Amino acid sequence: MAEDVKSSQEGPRSDGEILTHNLRGGLSVAIVALVLLLATFAVASPTVPRVLSILVIVVGVATAAGFVPVRGPQDYYGGLVLVILATFAFVASADLPGQRGFAFGPGTAPRLFSGLLVALGAAVTLVGVFMDGPAIEKYKIRGPSLVVVAIFLFAAMIRPFGLIVATYLAFIVSIMGSTEMRWIESLIAAAAMTLGCVLLFVYLLNLPFQLWPQPNAPMLLLHQFEDILQQTWVIILKLVPGRS
Repeated sequence: MAEDVKSSQEGPRSDGEILTHNLRGGLSVAIVALVLLLATFAVASPTVPRVLSILVIVVGVATAAGFVPVRGPQDYYGGLVLVILATFAFVASADLPGQRGFAFGPGTAPRLFSGLLVALGAAVTLVGVFMDGPAIEKYKIRGPSLVVVAIFLFAAMIRPFGLIVATYLAFIVSIMGSTEMRWIESLIAAAAMTLGCVLLFVYLLNLPFQLWPQPNAPMLLLHQFEDILQQTWVIILKLVPGRS
């Protein structure tokens, strides 16, 4: 009786639908990992990200071919996305110097957290293989888009407007991605998170962050956007055939 209720709640899922989902998901994972594999040929330390990319490609192809039983699609593909994200972080931080003796280098923390993310992603992927879980739901663009906007907003405002303003606005924009947002609670939560960031990074870790806006903050922000547009235009010109 309980099994009938559970199956009626989840809805019928034919074998053909499952195979189609696995084919699309596996090929998508393999293609993204292939792009990362090609990117490893342009970095100085390609061993770790190259091995991870090859492993993800093999898993993606095996999934598309039906050799991997995907019992929990959300866990399975979510775990693979975490591994891909960690591989991208390895590629992006490949040129940064690592640890020297007991001193942390610029690339130590990114690689350490990337390694932890690989382990977490692999564990979540295995859960999707051995345990039943929910299917992948319809993708919603509003929440992820606002989170990405908040990240870019923080990166653009941290230097001219300082840590407090940039952090507070970034939290507010990211919270707006939730459909359950309430303005009073969100304003208070953003203030508490900003205070925690200031205490952690400035006072505990003693990082040289500027707290408050500079006198010419709007002009600095405008110059940053001008530099980005100029660099983007230079890259576009290099990609056009016959232009150097």
